[in-house]
Amino acid sequence: MVFARKAQGKTEVEPLIGVFITVLINNVINAIVLIIRCIVSAPVQIHAAGVFLFVFGGVFNSFLGRGLLFASIAILGAARAGIASAAMPLFVLFGGVVILGERLGPIAWFGVAIILISLFLLSFDAVRKSGEIPGTASLDGALPGEKPAKTRLRLLMGIIFGVAASIFLGSGNVFRKAGISIIPDAVIALSFCSFFALLACVITLLIRRKGKAMLASIKDIEINYLMTGISSSAMLFTFFLSLQYIPISIGNSIASTSPLFTILFVWLLKEGKAEKLGIRTIIYGIMMVIGTIVLIAQ
Repeated sequence: MVFARKAQGKTEVEPLIGVFITVLINNVINAIVLIIRCIVSAPVQIHAAGVFLFVFGGVFNSFLGRGLLFASIAILGAARAGIASAAMPLFVLFGGVVILGERLGPIAWFGVAIILISLFLLSFDAVRKSGEIPGTASLDGALPGEKPAKTRLRLLMGIIFGVAASIFLGSGNVFRKAGISIIPDAVIALSFCSFFALLACVITLLIRRKGKAMLASIKDIEINYLMTGISSSAMLFTFFLSLQYIPISIGNSIASTSPLFTILFVWLLKEGKAEKLGIRTIIYGIMMVIGTIVLIAQ
């Protein structure tokens, strides 16, 4: 997310082009890893039902979810759009328990609750500090010469995009978990999901007559989108590996602690110019760590 935010600040390309670049990089890395996997490991039987689920997992998460999140960031800014990532684990938790039939014990529920509560508090605190909620600083958000009614409508659309992003990201992860239970191979699963996401992205851009923009984005690739693709590939591989061994309700709750590391990463990148980490940020971070330890140890 750090690199994606920096990329949107340095380029005027639409969010969907950013999704295309990052998903394309995901596919290139997946292809390299898949070749190595086929050389060193035994073949895995491919089931049509698993591939079908990976279609929805890839399109919902890496295409629709990521696209809507990028669109929300472009309208609202990173802090407010980040609320979407705080809502996503709730949809995954619902899907894992209700749809996939996962069962969590009291200790696991306690760990999940700690992570979700601290995640919400951390996200809200980040927005409060940014001055992007009423009563904290300036919530204007108006573009030069923009009428108030149009500003409200635009910000409302940003919020809608953010909520929709959390729904698609969450449901996409549920489809991924269902698919990987049929084809229990993280590399193959991720390769299928990313390929179908890229296919959906390319078709959409071609329908919108953005073929030249796609080629231009490859030729003059923005370095921060490149880093977004590389870092998201590392995240996806580790997340898919976790889906092979633990319930998605637990795995996604642990993965949802990423905003804490985003804050720390930004703080480190700014070096001496960084603002001091507030006591609340430290407390929420400790809460996330405690919740994660509870889940791992239960």
